[in-house]
Amino acid sequence: MFRSVMTMKKTQAGLASSLVALAVTGCIAGPGIQPCGTGDTASSSTSSSGSAANDVTKIPIPPGVVPTDSMVWDGTKLDVVNIDPPGTWFYMNDKSPKGEMEPATNGDFQTALANGMIHTHGKMYTDWGGGVGLNFVGGGSVQPVDASKFKGIKFKASGSGSVRIGLATAATMPDFGICTACYGHYTVEINDLSATPKEYSYTWDKMPQAGFGKPKQKLDPKTLIGLNFTSKGAVAWDFSIGQIEWIK
Repeated sequence: MFRSVMTMKKTQAGLASSLVALAVTGCIAGPGIQPCGTGDTASSSTSSSGSAANDVTKIPIPPGVVPTDSMVWDGTKLDVVNIDPPGTWFYMNDKSPKGEMEPATNGDFQTALANGMIHTHGKMYTDWGGGVGLNFVGGGSVQPVDASKFKGIKFKASGSGSVRIGLATAATMPDFGICTACYGHYTVEINDLSATPKEYSYTWDKMPQAGFGKPKQKLDPKTLIGLNFTSKGAVAWDFSIGQIEWIK
């Protein structure tokens, strides 16, 4: 399950207690303990990140799936490429009563895909906001990708305002019992979005761990779980993401 990224402990507490995530086969959902299944249903959790970590016994991290090429998502369909079984997209938000966002269901993701990019927009979310995410591996369980032969990750983005990117690893998720303050993913923020898509590129050392995450660990590219693209807090958002690749 893939939890949304944040940069403040207060925001994280809100994320862990209130999320709507798309339920798809093999999904890795957003913050909180989110069951994954089939169909077009949403689920939410009241579990805190701390209790989630305490409730999970430390287990060995399984070997990561090794990508067969550098392309992660090519924008032609919803599934990840070059990873078997492939992960796919999900949506998330803080479940504010008046909140509105697209895509809002799993059926909407296909219509949100245009010109090789996923487009999302939302407003009136008053806790932490919302956005979309992409899990690397599918199959219904939390399994990492071993991207250690690559130097980082890059993607295209366009839109207005800002977008926050969070890279989750086995060390930042409660599923393996490693973190004591979970969901402190490896985070960057983009504040110069424009109508014309631009490429953004980040080597592993340029993605610092969010401040509240514990214990602090160096990013391990052998244990990558997925990516989140979210609003920068409880503000309206409007952005598109395209062509995600590993950096050779």
